[in-house]
Amino acid sequence: MHRINVRTLNKYWKTTLHTGCQWFCGICCMAGIVSCSEQYNISGDSSVSTLDGRMLYLKAPSKNSYLANLDSCEVIHGKFNFMGMVDSTVMGEIFMDNEGFMPIVIERGNLSISISNTEQRVGGSILNEKLYHFLEQRSRLEEEIMTLSNLEAEMILSGVHPAIAHKKTVHRTNRLYTQLEELETEFISSNSDNILGTTFFNALCSQYPYPIITRQIETIIERASDRFKKQPCVRHYIEAAEANMKLINSCTSNK
Repeated sequence: MHRINVRTLNKYWKTTLHTGCQWFCGICCMAGIVSCSEQYNISGDSSVSTLDGRMLYLKAPSKNSYLANLDSCEVIHGKFNFMGMVDSTVMGEIFMDNEGFMPIVIERGNLSISISNTEQRVGGSILNEKLYHFLEQRSRLEEEIMTLSNLEAEMILSGVHPAIAHKKTVHRTNRLYTQLEELETEFISSNSDNILGTTFFNALCSQYPYPIITRQIETIIERASDRFKKQPCVRHYIEAAEANMKLINSCTSNK
């Protein structure tokens, strides 16, 4: 099992993954993994007293791209349970009221969740282990970057010239951003044959206002499996991005 800071996880999940088109693209790309409905069982334990008596909702993308309720349950004495059937492996999320707070790969079999005030744990499946291990590593790098940013601000407030303060932190910050990019690239490439690869590829691409080919995206495409590149959502993005890059290069060369 892997642990991750709840605050950092929520921030990452909401800012990079939680949009309807990404959810829909992820499920479309992985359609057909399971040819018939399979049962899942998710048992949860919580040591957070404020969760007792609250309703939790397990949601996943529907065909119209909206998050649909798969199941709901009440937290009673720190225990909760979701159970149901899925036609394929999908990315889901656990909600309390209208607030999503925990991503989860929903697949057949038994999954376990543990929630505390500071950490969340997911066990029972390889994909969820991979997901949380990645998020844990990513969160650590993001926190280091934030620490350096705060350090630079503190130096400036203490009277250090901004240029000098920036020079003291910029090299370490750039190294961390490089590590972060390499982490994302490796995670998507190594999971290009499952729901994690397509979900996070779409999350990465959604950061840009329109489809483009960056160095990172190009590396991912080169490393990814042929199956990944043939997925409709990936193929359509690549086609649109290549067309845009030709247009951009054409406009640049004419100046």
